[in-house]
Amino acid sequence: MLRFHLFLLLIGALISYVAAASAPTFCKCTCFKNSTLIQLGPQGDSSTSFANAGSPPSGQSLRSLPLNERAASASCSQCTRAFCLAQHLPICKEAEENDVVAMCFQRDSRKDQIIVWGFILGTTGLLGWAAAKRVIELREGKKAAALGLGGAGVGGNPQDRGVYMPVGRDNT
Repeated sequence: MLRFHLFLLLIGALISYVAAASAPTFCKCTCFKNSTLIQLGPQGDSSTSFANAGSPPSGQSLRSLPLNERAASASCSQCTRAFCLAQHLPICKEAEENDVVAMCFQRDSRKDQIIVWGFILGTTGLLGWAAAKRVIELREGKKAAALGLGGAGVGGNPQDRGVYMPVGRDNT
């Protein structure tokens, strides 16, 4: 019974971990055929970031803070040519807006990674179990043959299975 409760606890923790995780969003800025990735959304633990705090520091209201300090958006609407130029990237030193290409994308979420790893580990486990089962059957067959039990194992001789007696027609 304790194992069942631990199993339920593990499944619950896994579900809460997957539900809380979101896929990171990136902006790919390409200037003159050179590109770089910039993660969108809150960065680090700065004093102006509300990702972990939940309320403005020292009694300030959200409206009194500049727009970029309120909460950085992780949406793709933030990824524009002007955003890439505003980052002052070394690859975009002398670039104009026409020389910049901005593309937004998301990496695989933790949920996707857990599903893929679960499939890989499950398949590997099943293949390993089938191989171990086959090895055990072969060993049991060799032991049975060595003891003279014949036919008790997988590798037994078909002649040792007993006498064949036809059933059906009686030709007497």
